[in-house]
Amino acid sequence: MQSDYFKPLQVELLPIAGDYNAYDITSPMPACATVIQALLSNASYACVYGLKKEMPFFQSHADILIADKGKYRFDLTQDCINGHAYLWQARAWERGSIVLELAENKMDFAQILQHTYRPSLSETPNMGNSPAAIKKCKAIAATGNIAICFPASNGIEWMSIYANGPAFERILQLAATHCQQQDYYR
Repeated sequence: MQSDYFKPLQVELLPIAGDYNAYDITSPMPACATVIQALLSNASYACVYGLKKEMPFFQSHADILIADKGKYRFDLTQDCINGHAYLWQARAWERGSIVLELAENKMDFAQILQHTYRPSLSETPNMGNSPAAIKKCKAIAATGNIAICFPASNGIEWMSIYANGPAFERILQLAATHCQQQDYYR
């Protein structure tokens, strides 16, 4: 029996699993410079789900966000990292999921994945994410592009990668070669 259930590649962005509390949530974590900046530089689209305009959290990041049909797109012409660490690192559903779209051949994933840890296939991709964000990730992958999803529940502790066919297989191979700490349980 064929299953339509998709398990995205999940990679962690912290050298020590669960060590999120070791970082000041208002200062950029190393992954902001080594992973997120490179992804944003190559993204054709980036948005955040779950923000409300009246929230103080929104107000402190309004300069880089553009309202777009119930979500907020990042203004990719601006620096969306410096001064906005808390937007990326917010936890416990303070902001919803962040989704980036990349053209299949636009990003060198070997460079990105060398700064990530403990690759695995997510058995529960919907957990910790906005349902609309997961739907968007699947739609992006269906077009032949690659979607990156940062969870609403855990900030940038990890990211999920959605792609289809040869692109997904290539990214899986790169993760097996370039991610650090291959054994998830070590």
